[in-house]
Amino acid sequence: MTYKCSEYKLIEKKAISSGVFSFTILCPEVAELAVCGQFVHIRVEGYTLRRPISICEVDKNKGTIRIVFEIRGSGTDKLSCLNVGDDVDMIAPIGNGFTVKETAEGKRIIVVGGGIGVPPMLETAKAHKKATALLGFRDYSRVILVDDFKRTGIEAIVCTEDGSVGIK
Repeated sequence: MTYKCSEYKLIEKKAISSGVFSFTILCPEVAELAVCGQFVHIRVEGYTLRRPISICEVDKNKGTIRIVFEIRGSGTDKLSCLNVGDDVDMIAPIGNGFTVKETAEGKRIIVVGGGIGVPPMLETAKAHKKATALLGFRDYSRVILVDDFKRTGIEAIVCTEDGSVGIK
């Protein structure tokens, strides 16, 4: 497994839901190596342990990766305070990633994710081209990335525990 350990520029930051952030990081050598299903380890100042966060998207042409994370404690809360232009101390890409298989003619792949497990499914679905994403969330306020799946031509079926959007 090959990985890089360095500081990379945060070039885009968006709050996409309450307590959920999307970061786009300029890291050409990481983007070149990354495949769907891998993750990054981010060092947060003041904390000994790095934060593992799955890779949501890879753009090899632009040399970027996108991560989406939820604030789950003081470490990810501090991470969410980074701003465009700040450096992100990262070890990446980590893990073996998912196996991408050829889809038989007329067949589709189904990817399934729930909550903060949805982000790595985006790059996975894109890698398979013909994909349907089954996405589960607690309620409407927690729904993330549906438009991103649709933007790339992936059918997204949303389910919520309370039935506030999609299938109950």
